[in-house]
Amino acid sequence: MTSRVNSSGSMYVKIIAVARAGLPARPSLPDGSANRRHALSRKVSEMKTNGVANSAGEVAPGLPRYAQVANDLMERIASGEYPIGSLLPKEVDLSAEYRISRHTMREALRRLDEAGLVSRRRRAGTEVLAATPAASYRQPINSIDDLLQYGEATEIRVRRKARVKCNAALAKMLGCEKGREWLRVETIRTRPGDRRPICHTTMYLNAELADIDARVEAVAGPVSAMIETIYGLRITEIEQSMQAVSLDTAGAKRLRVDPGSPALQAVRRYYDATNRLVELAIAVHPGERFVYVTRLRRQ
Repeated sequence: MTSRVNSSGSMYVKIIAVARAGLPARPSLPDGSANRRHALSRKVSEMKTNGVANSAGEVAPGLPRYAQVANDLMERIASGEYPIGSLLPKEVDLSAEYRISRHTMREALRRLDEAGLVSRRRRAGTEVLAATPAASYRQPINSIDDLLQYGEATEIRVRRKARVKCNAALAKMLGCEKGREWLRVETIRTRPGDRRPICHTTMYLNAELADIDARVEAVAGPVSAMIETIYGLRITEIEQSMQAVSLDTAGAKRLRVDPGSPALQAVRRYYDATNRLVELAIAVHPGERFVYVTRLRRQ
């Protein structure tokens, strides 16, 4: 799908992060980490009433044992007992604590992994990535100004940057002559309090922008918005194309998903009032976490 939005156009886009299948449905959580934890604890307490295991190994009838243990571990993570970045106890120790088989514990941990709460790696242990399961992430876009603020509520980290000279293929993509210099920047976006990447972006920034190397290193929000603010430019047109792609090993590692996983790739070209390309961004979203919906209105 390809769309071209100019300053007089109107577009509505919302991006929704969806948890993987296999977990009981949970209500949307309010903003704020304290409120999210309170809501999740209340939800899990309700589950316990209907038969959920606790860390003492007391198991009431209801859900399967692995689901009961998974729900209890969710509550312990949400309460801060296992903070983000920490490792859960070893599988054998958790099995003993909950008085269940290692097979049942592996299934419980799999549910936490599918919820995006933990990352399991052989020999490295089970790392806590988030305090709560993925909640809906919406970004309404009604105009070009909204699109420039895309990702404003996320956190950005610059992985690497370097000046590059265009070979034939890159020159064609950027619409410039061979040998032209651009600044290539790679970034990772996450939600506050959640280590799971929601986007990996490769940007090519016009090297004509003075001191762009230093400016991009300190950027905290959308790069396109920074360009408008710092350089006094006005982005008047954005060309966007999207396609489904399959992640190779390197791409999957960056987004913390399995190789071969589907992803949504969006290529955006940002033009100023003189029709000069000031930025090209290639954003890759993990397919298992996003639904991208576009609504167009007739003017």
